[in-house]
Amino acid sequence: MNKEIYYKYFYEHILPNIYPLEIQRKDILKRVILYSFFMFICGILSAYVFILLAIKNNITILLLPVILFLMYVFFLKGITYAIVKGKEYQNLLMQKVLPYFLKPIANFTFWPKNHDLGTFLDSKLFRDFENREDYISMFGIYKNVNITINDTELTIPVNKSVFKGIAIQLELDKSINNHIIMFSKNEKKNNSYKQIKSDIEELNQYMYVFAQNDDIKIITDNLWQVIKRIGEIYGAKGFLLSIKNNTVLICLRRKRPLKFGFLLKSLIKPQNFDDLINMFLVLFDFIDSI
Repeated sequence: MNKEIYYKYFYEHILPNIYPLEIQRKDILKRVILYSFFMFICGILSAYVFILLAIKNNITILLLPVILFLMYVFFLKGITYAIVKGKEYQNLLMQKVLPYFLKPIANFTFWPKNHDLGTFLDSKLFRDFENREDYISMFGIYKNVNITINDTELTIPVNKSVFKGIAIQLELDKSINNHIIMFSKNEKKNNSYKQIKSDIEELNQYMYVFAQNDDIKIITDNLWQVIKRIGEIYGAKGFLLSIKNNTVLICLRRKRPLKFGFLLKSLIKPQNFDDLINMFLVLFDFIDSI
C-alpha cells in the first residue's frame, strides 16, 4: 500500500497540530547538547588535571582513584542524560503524536488492555502462561477485518516472562477450516500438530510449519514475503503465527517496547514517521495477501 495516503493526511491534519511539539523538541535537544557538552568538558578537565599532576610528580595513590572516578562520573552523566531525555521524548510522542496517525485508513483507536485472552490460549503458540499485561492496545478495521495491536507481555508465576513483544490479532471475513502454526527456528515448538513442509524453500529455511491438516495452500509466496516484512519492520527477535479458522495471531518477540521517533529527527517531515507508518501498512498488505 502507498504511503502517500498517510503523507497527505499528515499535511492536512497532523502538521498544524504538532508545530508546538517541534519547538519543544528543539528545546529538549538544545538542553541535551549543552548539558552533555558541559559534562564532557568537566570530564576532560579532570583528565587534564590528572595528567598535569602526574607530570609534576605530585600525584598520590589516594588522589588517582578520586580523579578517575570524577572523569567516569562526568562522562557517564553526559551520556545518561541524553539517553533519559531521548526516552522521555519518545514517551511524549506516544502520548501526543501517535493518536494522529491512528486515523488514516483503518481508523485505529486505543482499546481496553488485556482484552480477549482466549485467542492467545486457542492459538497454541504458548504452552503455559497465567498473566497478560498490555502496555498499549489499539483497534482498527480494514476491509471488514478487525485488527488489534498490543504491546504485551505474558508471564507465569514469579514474574517469569513467557513472551514480551507485539501481538497482532486479525479477525478475517473468511475461514480456512484448519489451524496452521508457524515458528521461527529460534523459537520452541510448542504444539502437537504434524510438521508440514511448505512448497516455499525460503520459508522452510527460516520457519517451522505445523497444521491440523495438510491443507496449507493459504501460505502463498506472496503472503510469505509480507510475513518476512512484518518481522523486519517490527524488529522481531522471534516470530510466531497462528491461523485458526478466521483468526490470525502474530506474535513478534522483542525486548524494546513499541516506540517511534528520535530526538534528532524533525517532526514536520512525514518521511521521519516512515517507521511508524510502515507498521500499519504492512498489516494492510498482509490482509490483502491472505
